[in-house]
Amino acid sequence: MLTDAVAAFLDSVSERAFDQPLLAIIRAQGFERIHLTHGGREFGKDVIGQRDGEQWAWQSKAGDVGQPQWQQMSHQLDELRLVKLGHGAFDDKLPRRPVLVITGRLTGNAPDLFRDYNERARAKGEPALELWDCETLIGYLAENPDAVLRGSSDGQLFAALGSVDSGDATMENIEHFSRRWSTWEPERIAGLGVVEAATLCEQLAAGDRLDLACHLALCLVRGSVAAGATPAISDGAGQMFEIYATRLLEEGGEEMLGDDLGTESGASAWVSYPVRCTRIAEIVGLFALRLRQHDPKRAEEVSGWLVRFLAAQPGAAHPISDSYGVSLIPATLAAATTDASAAHELLRSATVWLCDAYERDRLGLAAVEATPIEEVERLLGGPLEWVGYECRRESLIATVLLDLAAVLGLGELYADIWNDVEAVGIYPRALRLADGPDQFDRAGMDNRLDPNVDFAESLDAALPIAPHHADAAGRELCEAGRAWDLLAVSSAVRDRHFYCALEAVARSFGAQSV
Repeated sequence: MLTDAVAAFLDSVSERAFDQPLLAIIRAQGFERIHLTHGGREFGKDVIGQRDGEQWAWQSKAGDVGQPQWQQMSHQLDELRLVKLGHGAFDDKLPRRPVLVITGRLTGNAPDLFRDYNERARAKGEPALELWDCETLIGYLAENPDAVLRGSSDGQLFAALGSVDSGDATMENIEHFSRRWSTWEPERIAGLGVVEAATLCEQLAAGDRLDLACHLALCLVRGSVAAGATPAISDGAGQMFEIYATRLLEEGGEEMLGDDLGTESGASAWVSYPVRCTRIAEIVGLFALRLRQHDPKRAEEVSGWLVRFLAAQPGAAHPISDSYGVSLIPATLAAATTDASAAHELLRSATVWLCDAYERDRLGLAAVEATPIEEVERLLGGPLEWVGYECRRESLIATVLLDLAAVLGLGELYADIWNDVEAVGIYPRALRLADGPDQFDRAGMDNRLDPNVDFAESLDAALPIAPHHADAAGRELCEAGRAWDLLAVSSAVRDRHFYCALEAVARSFGAQSV
């Protein structure tokens, strides 16, 4: 079963989506000084690494390679074997071991071309090209005694794959599966965790659930941070997120800006439409904020698309429960990098939506831990006699709205939100996070709930505006320039956010936070 799952993964994975699994394989083989070098200055080398006094270099391609593909890549293969330029960690004085990695097979005339290519190289005294094809990769991933996935023998991966295959995967059960990564040793996260995540992400993408593929990648960021893995591992998880966020945006594109996004008929549209909108805005917002770290021009384009999306889809301001409160954070911050008025309008509209849900004869919005049935019943069931819930007064969404207005320095809007929340009797709720491992743990025992946060009435008050603004949790990562990782953690676990991360992001584009 494991071999079949890996074979299916290799059969569908794209070239860039295979980067992180390839790195995991290389790490598991005992290589050191490993670097992902794909880009404009790679000179044929997607990955480099050293072992046993030799300098290895890998060029990776997705799918089968026939004669046309071989001819197209021949120049890259020459660079892989011979060119000394590239990453600073590439030691051209060591014996070189060039490897072509393909997730498929050599087909047609390609095996003959491969043999001829190596015969000519050896005749010239040049390094010959090694081949890792799908059979080799299946061995490294699943079949060899030291295969990366051999450690995934407890059945949880198979259960997760089964839930994806049956269409039963949800944000909740994906996050629940991913909790195990937080307890692993960093080396295990870098190998087994990365490959598990990549395999599941690809299956989710194949099942047209790119949103859940993005969510799983965010869960891998959470697991990496919680396990104390090196920044390279959480960055790799972030790159995995980028791959599926890119596909979500490219495949939806202009269609997500049109009326078709909310065309479901009947009462289901009252739930499915705002869920789709808030999740798309969240993912695209996270994507734009991550791009700002390495591709500012592309980040501006994505943020611009998000602003158009927020204007076209009012459902983005309608979180149906506290589980979707954190969706507002990246959407608002990313919009603010391009259009401050769009961020302002998102917060204003979301405040109106929230307060309407708590007014007379309404039940309030469900908590993060609520079932989907309760989410729907609280959202739609206020006028129905058979829905027996008491009005829920606590709201994580209220806390998110006040925190975002504060961090963006929107004094007048902040005061309006505070007054509206107070007027309808909402209690802003926050999870006070311990400065330790529990800050990343959904069940962390040292975290404590503040059921009615004492927010100041205005931003003119003495700092901090709210008690949790002074919490130490997350500050170490923010000081290390990893605020985006904390946004990813919030999106993965849904029940918390780090005010210091909001501050760091807002500061990065010049917002006047308090």
